Amino acid sequence: MAASWLLKRWCSTAVTVTTKGTRWQRLINSRAAAWCRSLLSDYKEACREAVLGARERPLKASVYLGLMGGMYACCYTNPDDGSFETSLLETSNRLALLSPWIRSGTSDGHVQTLVKLRNEGRLRYASLGIASLAYYTDYNSESSLYEARCSAISVPWTELPKRVLDVGFAGRWWVLDHKMKDFDINEEEFKHLPPALVATVPPSPQITERNEKLHQESWKAVVMEDESYELDSIQKDMDISVKGKESNTT
Repeated sequence: MAASWLLKRWCSTAVTVTTKGTRWQRLINSRAAAWCRSLLSDYKEACREAVLGARERPLKASVYLGLMGGMYACCYTNPDDGSFETSLLETSNRLALLSPWIRSGTSDGHVQTLVKLRNEGRLRYASLGIASLAYYTDYNSESSLYEARCSAISVPWTELPKRVLDVGFAGRWWVLDHKMKDFDINEEEFKHLPPALVATVPPSPQITERNEKLHQESWKAVVMEDESYELDSIQKDMDISVKGKESNTT
């Protein structure tokens, strides 16, 4: 009984191994395997030609590598929608710390518009790989209105350039940064100045620093010098003047 069971077991194992071997051979000789081998061969040949071309033309290869590295850096530093909202909230808080009388109207108006669109749910974000766009829509994404859901009357993509609010590139949102330039200067205060004052060149940082030092020194306590020291200095000056006169007379 045991010998017959071992014989059946050995025969069944041999059949299984043979079947697996035939299936593996069929897989190797199949069309899919031949296509994979040809694809790998093409990639191998392309890499070999690229290496040979880089050795023959190093300048061209370095330019291509620089472009590829620049595109990778742009993709890696491409800002997302979270960074835009973070920058928007930070700029809004910076403006909130200032009095309305000294805020820049351009900065305040732009930030208030973005905050309003964000609160209404009309602010959108699109990634282009190496750059990003922030634009607005007419309706909230969760709106159930017919105008918001019907694709036949939706806004075409040709009007997207008119709706772009900001461009993200190299880790920055450029329009927002440009609008926040001199955000603590109210331009309305200088509209009624004479042309001569408007055209006045602002002082340089060195002059500003010198004026600040003089202003700080003006608040220091006055130090009175000793009277004996003053008398000695006066006596020395008189002696020097007398000696000078005597030398002139001789």
